Amino acid sequence: MSDKKEKKGMDVTRREFLKLTAAGAAGIAASSLIPGGIGNVFAAEKTSDSAYKVHQEGQDRAINEKIKIEAPKEKIRYDIIDNHLHYLDFLEHTDGFPALCDAMDMSGVSKAVIFGMGIAKQWDSSMPEAPSYYLSNDSRCYYYSATDFLLAEDLLAQPEKIRKRFFPFCCGFNCNDKFAADHVEQLLRLYPKFWSGIGEIMSRHDDLTALTYGEPPHIDGEGFLGIFDLAAKEGLPVLVHHNITAQNTEKILYLEELNKALEYNKKCNIIWAHVGISRRVEVKNLIEIADKLLNRHKNLWIDISWLVYDYYFLDEFPNNFYDGDKLDDWVDLIEKHPDRFLVGTDKVGHWATYPAEVVKYYKLLDRLKDKTADLIIRENILSLVKEYK
Repeated sequence: MSDKKEKKGMDVTRREFLKLTAAGAAGIAASSLIPGGIGNVFAAEKTSDSAYKVHQEGQDRAINEKIKIEAPKEKIRYDIIDNHLHYLDFLEHTDGFPALCDAMDMSGVSKAVIFGMGIAKQWDSSMPEAPSYYLSNDSRCYYYSATDFLLAEDLLAQPEKIRKRFFPFCCGFNCNDKFAADHVEQLLRLYPKFWSGIGEIMSRHDDLTALTYGEPPHIDGEGFLGIFDLAAKEGLPVLVHHNITAQNTEKILYLEELNKALEYNKKCNIIWAHVGISRRVEVKNLIEIADKLLNRHKNLWIDISWLVYDYYFLDEFPNNFYDGDKLDDWVDLIEKHPDRFLVGTDKVGHWATYPAEVVKYYKLLDRLKDKTADLIIRENILSLVKEYK
């Protein structure tokens, strides 16, 4: 082999190195998803129902620009920034950025806060079919650090017209770990002037955190507090999923944990995802609770994405639970705190139904003052995310 060829073969750019690192991390993490371990990946390629094939199909979707997106059923009349969007699903698969931008264009969404999926679903060797969601079966979930690298490298590989539409957040760390803030700091160093915030990180997420290896995370734990200190120092908002209580009880169990977290470092801006609501989390007086929290904590913002909007705003509970509040009651609360609410789709890696998750907010937006609507769909999140020149 000539000297010239040897030099060319060893000429690896920093980005190529990081891609290899991310791929290696993903491969190590994914070894538990593959029957027989990572050593059987290449042999598995010949098996029709193999983990390798499922993985490859997921990767194919990442470059597919022709995904069929369902058109919105309403005329687009708002310019929205999506505050809550997962680029990857629980298998760390995605439909990719080109298809996402098509879906955003169809929905009147000009920009989005985007992050990976910090918890991945395991495919147990005893299960013949691959899971598609964290609730597909009772197999465990685990923290997946490669999600931040996958997001970063995919986004950095896009043309500028796509890159400038997104505010990337990092989320791939175990918040029970007191070293979590150190891991975030390494990401900030590896990708300078890139991350606009931290999240979505999980605390008290019902079935998801119950299925995840390790102790259940709670927002006032020392791992979270270290993240809040770092976020305050770096000027990064933190998006946290923290259920207000457990499933199947109206007794409020976890509110004081949220209060402690908000009191801990008042320079850290915390976005509370879904007003603390998840599946089978059914409480009364949620508006009153949110109002008291907003009055008490000036470093709190509320994200109304996902089920809380369908269940509590639109009264579309699946089991006919009724909390006593109407959409107009939420309108009154938002008008009282117009600079503290945010909207998002909470779509997870796939964009076929993205437009429907945007235009569903029109029922709310049409009832708000024009200035208030503009705040919750654009200006509030722009006041929080870190932008670089």
